[in-house]
Amino acid sequence: MAHKAAAHKGTTGSGAEWLSGNDKSTVAATSGRRRNRAGGSPLVLTRRRQPSPTAVLLVASFGAFLAFLDSTIVNIAFPAIQRYFHGSSISSLSWVLNAYNIVFAAFLVAAGRLADLLGRKRMFIYGVGLFTIASVLCAAADTVTQLVAFRVLQGVGAAVLVPASLALVVERFDAARRAHGVGLWGAAAALASGLGPPIGGALVQASSWRWVFLVNLPLGIIAVVVARRGLVESRAPGRRRVPDLRGASLLAIALGLLTLGLIKGPDWGWTNPGAIGSFLAAAAAMAGFVLSSRSHPAPLIEPAFLRIQSFVSGTALTVVAAAGFYAYLLTHVLFLNYVWHYTLLQAGFAIAPAALVAAVVAAVLGRVADQHGYRAIVVVGALIWAGSLVWYIERVGNKPDFLGAWLPGQLLQGLGVGATLPMLGGAALAGLGAGSSYATASAVVSSARQVGAVIGIAVLVIVIGSPIRGAADEALRRGWTTSAVCFVAVAVGALVLGRTRNVHHAVPEPGPALPVDVAASEPRLHWWSYRKHRRPHLPATSTSGPCRFAELDADTLRELQDRAERVELDAGCYLFHAGDESDAVYVVQNGRLHVIQHDAVVRELGRGDVIGELGLLVDAPRSASIRAVRDCTLVRLTKTQFDAIANTGVLRTLVRSLATRLRQIPAAPRPTAPQVVISVVGVDTDAPVPLVAGELVTLLSTQLRAVDPGRVDRDGLERAEQAADKVVLHATKDDLAWRDFCLRVADRVILVAGQPGPPLQPLPPQAAGADLVLGDRPQTGTSDKPGKN
Repeated sequence: MAHKAAAHKGTTGSGAEWLSGNDKSTVAATSGRRRNRAGGSPLVLTRRRQPSPTAVLLVASFGAFLAFLDSTIVNIAFPAIQRYFHGSSISSLSWVLNAYNIVFAAFLVAAGRLADLLGRKRMFIYGVGLFTIASVLCAAADTVTQLVAFRVLQGVGAAVLVPASLALVVERFDAARRAHGVGLWGAAAALASGLGPPIGGALVQASSWRWVFLVNLPLGIIAVVVARRGLVESRAPGRRRVPDLRGASLLAIALGLLTLGLIKGPDWGWTNPGAIGSFLAAAAAMAGFVLSSRSHPAPLIEPAFLRIQSFVSGTALTVVAAAGFYAYLLTHVLFLNYVWHYTLLQAGFAIAPAALVAAVVAAVLGRVADQHGYRAIVVVGALIWAGSLVWYIERVGNKPDFLGAWLPGQLLQGLGVGATLPMLGGAALAGLGAGSSYATASAVVSSARQVGAVIGIAVLVIVIGSPIRGAADEALRRGWTTSAVCFVAVAVGALVLGRTRNVHHAVPEPGPALPVDVAASEPRLHWWSYRKHRRPHLPATSTSGPCRFAELDADTLRELQDRAERVELDAGCYLFHAGDESDAVYVVQNGRLHVIQHDAVVRELGRGDVIGELGLLVDAPRSASIRAVRDCTLVRLTKTQFDAIANTGVLRTLVRSLATRLRQIPAAPRPTAPQVVISVVGVDTDAPVPLVAGELVTLLSTQLRAVDPGRVDRDGLERAEQAADKVVLHATKDDLAWRDFCLRVADRVILVAGQPGPPLQPLPPQAAGADLVLGDRPQTGTSDKPGKN
């Protein structure tokens, strides 16, 4: 598509970029500055071809694949790391896992906001780069302390790239396919988690545990190169603020102290001052996090999110499900290695089937969730997941039996994982619009998953203690029981999810907002449904007069009603948000709605009003947010349906509706220009003009920078204005050309007369309303008609 704009003076020629909000268009000018000034052909703005949703999904998912691969690939190397650092206990080495998860969890949300602020592509590339560098450092670590420190750095990189990755996918997929895109992204994450153990086992067996980190080097380089070439930049529209990094740091400290207390509690004793102090300090840090979130303009968790039931319940259940998942994942590795005496390569392949099944299930169920909601899927999935752990507890013995005992449990587990963990994330995000905060919301969900990992591993260390080869069976079965309890709790909690469905998300706007469609930047819950009727009724009147569509001829009106759908919108919910794709026009049948600009209501809509015609006419994203004040019923005509019946009458109707709205917009108040240039002008030969001007400069200089530049031209006057707060010019009555110049450029005029009486000659119109000074003393009066004073 080509966009044309008239050339302006001084417009730069080729090579500029037109980037507003999330627009990714390249401006290619057909002529340079000289040609534009000479009145040449207009600039042509050519929209650069967007990468396909599939291409964005592949690139973004590949980057996230690294982070989720690392979350499980290290688990399989855990026994090898323990043997290398032979003097370290399981509780001490658990920090190799938890340090990554704690930082990952704490900084995910802040990184999501930074992605909204600085650009999702940019943060994605930075995150992959940092993750790759930290992986190399982990491979070079010689002590447990070094390894834990570099895992912290690796967690920061993962926290940066994951929310940016998901936000890139969400921004590129339209509303109808968004749940499917998110499901595929989740499937890629599940696949990475599943491939981590066999890949890690192979690398450890072929060389050493260091290669589970070095494998990220070539993968990271590929991800950066492909992202630079295959992605386009996107940012959140509207106001953007620096995230609450203080709150993120406090959250990391709180999780770290809580984990320290849980892991060391059995060794220190639960009543030991160290354990109690860890918990108290964790509580204090968490309190600081809450206070920081309340006071910061860009908190980690927006208050609006907490008012959405699906988001709160989905996020909370994600914590519980992730705790069970990461707990049994480590339990599996230890059981296969300690009890069945599998090599790490064999153990890796033994736990891979569940991940492969989960990836397929998550991809398929994403579409099912679009049609039927998330609740039933999550409840059934969590029960199957818990059942798989019961199978392991009851049917898996001390002697290896992969096909008869282990593999059936893996298949059940794959069904449970795929139907639960990705679906919980989808349920949490389903009620949110992308707007300015989708990366932030997705980061909260991902952060919840990592918090669950921290808690799950910490609790597992408490439950299993320090098992040793040949005597670990009973302890590890307690680990499976712990995970089963988590999944039963998820199934019960999922009953409160409701039949949440995926809804529209923002596609940011490429141009400035018009008054009729102004934006609100924060996401809100859509809760609306389509109910098709053969012929929805179009009202004959509106709140501002006759309904515009009532003016159509009978045939067009009948065709319009045949193609339209009825939409029911609950009070307090949003029809669409600023930046959403303009995919339909609406007519209000009943109810009341508000148009919102920067969180302020700028207009009220009611029966018969037309909504969204501007975006449909100019093929631009929504620049307004529409919220229902009461339960509303609207008639919806999609863009495809509109294009099929568009004729002169329909277009005229929409243009009249738009013109009516524009006429109703109050005029903006004229700004008051600062009075910088003061001209002192004499009206007779006796007028002490230099004296008055000099006194005026002296008095003004006590408070401001005031100058008398003398006789200057326009350029000299401009330089004087830039250098001073007030510029005083003065001219006698005889110097007509200079006097007229002073009057034309003056913001305020002071007339000086040497004696009372009318001026010797008429004054120009610019002198009307001037201040008048008589005689040598500056006794000031006001002259409404200076020509007669």
